[in-house]
Amino acid sequence: MSGPIYNAVRRSQGSQAPTAVGSQSSPTGSAFSDPKAQAYLNKADSRTATKHRKRFAIATSIFFLIALVFLILVQIGNLSNNHVLGDLYFFKIDVSNIVLTDPGKNSKLQQTIAASSGLHDFYQVGLWNFCEGYDDMGITACSKPVLMYWFNPVQIILNELLNGATVTLPADVANYLNIIRAASHVMFVMFFASTFTSFILIFLCPLAVYSRLVSIPIAIFALLSGLMTFIATGISTGMWLIFKKEIIQNASDINIVPSIGKKMFVFMWIAAGCSLFAALGQVGMVCCGTSRRDIKTGRRPVGRKARTEGSAPIEENPALRRRWWGSVSQ
Repeated sequence: MSGPIYNAVRRSQGSQAPTAVGSQSSPTGSAFSDPKAQAYLNKADSRTATKHRKRFAIATSIFFLIALVFLILVQIGNLSNNHVLGDLYFFKIDVSNIVLTDPGKNSKLQQTIAASSGLHDFYQVGLWNFCEGYDDMGITACSKPVLMYWFNPVQIILNELLNGATVTLPADVANYLNIIRAASHVMFVMFFASTFTSFILIFLCPLAVYSRLVSIPIAIFALLSGLMTFIATGISTGMWLIFKKEIIQNASDINIVPSIGKKMFVFMWIAAGCSLFAALGQVGMVCCGTSRRDIKTGRRPVGRKARTEGSAPIEENPALRRRWWGSVSQ
């Protein structure tokens, strides 16, 4: 009785062993020979992979919206004598107790009669104009808004003095007015430009989720807007603080009391902080965060949750592998 006969069976070179259900196919298989393999992620997977970038883009847009609100308050502050806008001012001088000298009398006979001489009790300045009023009545009148306005308290006081009354202001205070004029012009232009750019960036920032190439011009535009807001706020803060110090040091003997508008300064710095934070966020999105274009071209892996079942990782998929110059290899 003969034993069992075993015939050697050689698997043909083109044949493949059966694969278990649920296992990944070879990256060189027919699954990726289809031209549509580059779109192996559906819309739900794309949203999942880019959700962090989208949230950050929306956050920067919200910060620019907050900056815009406070920049508008800075723009319209001190434009009217109502209670809300009247409390928004950069700088205020109280001349209710100013010492006046009548040139027709002895110089030793000085009197604090500001009201009878034609002066108001206080003068305060905004971005477009100045307002005047009395302590017991509040703001009584505001000047007409003027483009590129700058505050000249010396001229205002001299114009409102009645005939026969004079006041001598220190030379240091008068010399500082040239600095105020130049700084006010720069501050006005930057506040106006940053208000406009912040409004535009509210709608541009969400577009950064689509591509890094789109993020580059948006980031540059956002950075310029944030810097303009910060520089304008810094100029305003430094200018009025220095002017306050000059008046205290050189004009305290004639009882001119300066003060700064705390609400306006808070609003300015909130706008500057929000603009800078949003600008830096847009700059960071140039190099960080998965965009939708990264997913379509296979430049960035999307993680386990965003991969479709049965698909090879991007780095193992020759159909979705990118060359160094950015094109997709076939």
